[in-house]
Amino acid sequence: MQNPSHPLRKPVSEGTNRALMAIGAHADDIELNVGGTVLKYFNLGYEVDYVLSTNNMSGQFRTKNADGSLTRFNTPWHEMMPVRKREAAAAAAAVNTEAVHLDHPQRHYYDDKGVQHEVRYGSAQPGNIGPDTPTILTAHQHPGPVKALADLILARNPEAILVHGMIMVDMEHVGTALLTTKAYWQAVEQGYQGMLLHWTDAMVGMFGDAHASWGTHIDVSSFWSQKMDWTRLHASVILTPEEVDYAPRGAACGCAHVETFDIVSRGRSRAETPFATEIRANSRR
Repeated sequence: MQNPSHPLRKPVSEGTNRALMAIGAHADDIELNVGGTVLKYFNLGYEVDYVLSTNNMSGQFRTKNADGSLTRFNTPWHEMMPVRKREAAAAAAAVNTEAVHLDHPQRHYYDDKGVQHEVRYGSAQPGNIGPDTPTILTAHQHPGPVKALADLILARNPEAILVHGMIMVDMEHVGTALLTTKAYWQAVEQGYQGMLLHWTDAMVGMFGDAHASWGTHIDVSSFWSQKMDWTRLHASVILTPEEVDYAPRGAACGCAHVETFDIVSRGRSRAETPFATEIRANSRR
């Protein structure tokens, strides 16, 4: 696991730091789902912890054709991974931090012939994966990965942790939510006082009304354009972020653009900070 270059913040015995920890499964997940929130509070002086749970070894490079259509290329893992990590490094640098990679393998990868291989228990894996490294699908079942993330939470001590929710189509998002939630409660047992928020998938999905049941929101109207620019740093996969099919939740909150969350835990910190104040003011419950 790579660690941020800036020093550790104050310990948990002194409350929480004015910082947000965003944990995404893949490069671009943070920008797509909570990019406006992160940028808004970064501009208000918050520090940012930018954490990715997978090794980003699987995917397709994309190019846009003259007619506006996309062409996708099944990309070998040893080409995909370094590009995605370079893009993540640039995105983290934009908010004055470094990407932390938990490096859990994804559930599949492409070989040099463009053939997809699924990673299962006991299956052959590419040479970049250690023999005892669980995929992100099962990392939450292993004490080591849970403790490693709990230790990072305790060391960085952010005011709030933002991560995928459980109502997700992508199982790597669900696995990240499970790993983070278990690590969060382990950190709480050791004195951590911050919040845990599960973000609602930014895109329109198949879950219908379940995606209309969020518990709170952040108004990101003034940072939507900056969010698009930040997401554009992941150009190998997202060529035009403005064309993503974002769920239209703003009107329900009286805003042009919002990012929505379910509150797993409000934490024990009672600090009257800008983030806590907005979360509380916009809470539906």
